[in-house]
Amino acid sequence: MRTEVDPQELGTPEDGWLPLNMPRNFGKGRSFVSGEPEGDRLRIHYFQRESDQVLCAKVWFGMGAEGPPGHAHGGSMAAVLDEAMGFAAWVAGHPVVAATITINFQKKLPLETVLFVETWVDRVDDRKVYTRGKIFHPGKDRIFADAEGLFIKQPIEHFGALGRTAKMREAQAEQEGCSDT
Repeated sequence: MRTEVDPQELGTPEDGWLPLNMPRNFGKGRSFVSGEPEGDRLRIHYFQRESDQVLCAKVWFGMGAEGPPGHAHGGSMAAVLDEAMGFAAWVAGHPVVAATITINFQKKLPLETVLFVETWVDRVDDRKVYTRGKIFHPGKDRIFADAEGLFIKQPIEHFGALGRTAKMREAQAEQEGCSDT
């Protein structure tokens, strides 16, 4: 097993994937999952698949995420799925917080391996946003964990600087859309 991950490998999109920038800082802290891009715990890069708008990611679990010897702690896997499912909701236009997440651990996840994550909004019912996701090895048809989440929409103002950034991006996108006509 290798002890380092090539940043190029994580940051290079697959065919049909568009890069997404996940904010590294929230309020006074930073994201537990994506806040340390050079750390020894987790490294993740987000993308959106053009064909179906599914949120995709490449993730690496380092020694700082160890649970059983040589394998990722289930809590680190749950944290990745929680962040990715919430981000999928945000990318789909729903500012949310998690209410419940259910994780099904299917296989032990070996450390220091680059894996894929896919998450998407399954359905929306008023303020409730239901999501699904999985962590898997793309070449070996192996799913390590899958998840379902219930997220609750919140007023964008509740998110401070993150909400203001989202509003600015939304306004920019609307302006760009108007200039194309």
